[in-house]
Amino acid sequence: MRSRKEKPIFRGLTIAAAGPLGGSDQWTDANIVRWVGLREGKFVREMGEDKDKGEGEEVTHLVCSAEEFRRRGGMVKSALKRPKTCQIVTLDWLEDSMLRGRRLPEEPYSHLRALRRERERERKRLMVVKGLEKAVKEVNPNFYHLYRDHTFFQYEVVMTRDDEEAGIQGERYVLSSNNAKPRLYWFMAKFYKKKGDAQPKIYRPSHAPGVFAREFALFESFFQIKTGIPWTQRLVKAGTAEKSLFQYQPPTGGKPVGWVPVEYIPADVPDVPDVAMADADADEETSTLAPLEATSDC
Repeated sequence: MRSRKEKPIFRGLTIAAAGPLGGSDQWTDANIVRWVGLREGKFVREMGEDKDKGEGEEVTHLVCSAEEFRRRGGMVKSALKRPKTCQIVTLDWLEDSMLRGRRLPEEPYSHLRALRRERERERKRLMVVKGLEKAVKEVNPNFYHLYRDHTFFQYEVVMTRDDEEAGIQGERYVLSSNNAKPRLYWFMAKFYKKKGDAQPKIYRPSHAPGVFAREFALFESFFQIKTGIPWTQRLVKAGTAEKSLFQYQPPTGGKPVGWVPVEYIPADVPDVPDVAMADADADEETSTLAPLEATSDC
């Protein structure tokens, strides 16, 4: 490069190279040997033996391309076994050090540093993906709220199952309906295998929110499969399901029980407003009905 006397910036260093280095055509082995030697360093094409064992001269710096580092050839593997004594750097470290006339810090040029940063980016990416998956599985309360029909009945329906003979105790489903604007419904069912479960499994047959009719049909179907009772007959048939099925207890104490056809209103229940359940269709808006997840038991 230059004929004038160079500073001994590589004194005491043994620099090796693995694979093609890239850069300009001037970066031949002969030139590197000369340039490094002028700065009182040594350039080799082999890693050598472990200096601690008294077997040869240990390499202090391995220069290689990113491709060669990812390939994990023999020289790179050997250098990785000596993280405290051998730096794995890019060609830029060697070139920049010579151009600036001083040995530059290796960290900014380190392949290991680049690998750590890449892994950290991947870790954060996976965190975002998992967060999105969780958001997809459940309903974000910042954007959705529990649906209420015209009777002011809130659609968060709980079904339980306790069957001692079958060894079942504390199983629970929570079916919910959630609204968003524009109104979209999204049915979801949460399944709790036993009492005290903090992580329910989520069942949601629709991949996206939809119109009320579609999501409510899914809600009714799920309810009937699990209880053996049609949703419209839940008041008159409450407490009649077999033990092997899930039980639904309608609200008591004068609380809203939701719309049901007149013929299925028990005598001891106050009149329920005769309003069509598909209230979302009345104004042609879409809403979100959300069930909570189930297992293979679903």
